[in-house]
Amino acid sequence: MLYSSGSLLPEYRVKASIDPSESSNRLQDDEYARRFGFRAALVPGLHVFAYMSRVLVEFTGKDWLERGTADVRILRPTYEGEEIHVGGSVSSVSADGSLFVGYQAYNNKGEACGIGVAQIPAQAETAEPSPDEYPAGRAKLHRPISLESLQPGEPLTPISSDFTWNVHWQYCQKAIRDHHPIYERTLHPGWLANQASRILATNFAVPAWIDVSCQIRNFHLQEEECSIETRGRIQGKYERDGDHFVELDLAVFAKERCLETIRYTAIFRIAPNAA
Repeated sequence: MLYSSGSLLPEYRVKASIDPSESSNRLQDDEYARRFGFRAALVPGLHVFAYMSRVLVEFTGKDWLERGTADVRILRPTYEGEEIHVGGSVSSVSADGSLFVGYQAYNNKGEACGIGVAQIPAQAETAEPSPDEYPAGRAKLHRPISLESLQPGEPLTPISSDFTWNVHWQYCQKAIRDHHPIYERTLHPGWLANQASRILATNFAVPAWIDVSCQIRNFHLQEEECSIETRGRIQGKYERDGDHFVELDLAVFAKERCLETIRYTAIFRIAPNAA
């Protein structure tokens, strides 16, 4: 298919939802979220990332899933029941046919809740990370987290998740309500990205966190049931307006093959009246 600068991506609408069984993040509870000034429980930012991925898949099919990149920033809270509208356009097309895309998610008030840029290279990269590049950490799980204790470069203890078609069906149909037929045989990028919050919550005793941004690079599709391992390290940490942030550098593997890398940022200590 030929693409040109300014071409519009297919629009996508979805009703935001929370699956309480999916996460230990207490911000998905109304009462807890209101302590920080939010009006209700928060839909995970990585759900918004998943909603936004739909327009890329509609536009490029498996191309983006096989070799594309995406950089998504969450701009504001998303609440259950809000209708999310996703759209975008091709920013430019390089001489070799690589696509550069800008896309956004808006709530039913017309407020931007997520903004992203994506690239679909004309050719897949030949080099990809190996598990050896992400050595396993040996620290105690669910350990206390603070700006003082976080050490950039420190390896995290890996986590494993079983990818089965039943688990995947639950995620697509109930958690994010994405019914695209491509996911009847292909692992959803949102499920993979969600491993970022899982490795954070497994390594550290963090009762509540806010997904801030997610940068991914896809290397392979996954079309068979298997065990998925997520490895990574602490990339950085900082404080802004009373919020404490952590950045993680992660890679997701299936049978030694890297499916994607993730640069994930989250707020792990939320300032009072954060909303």
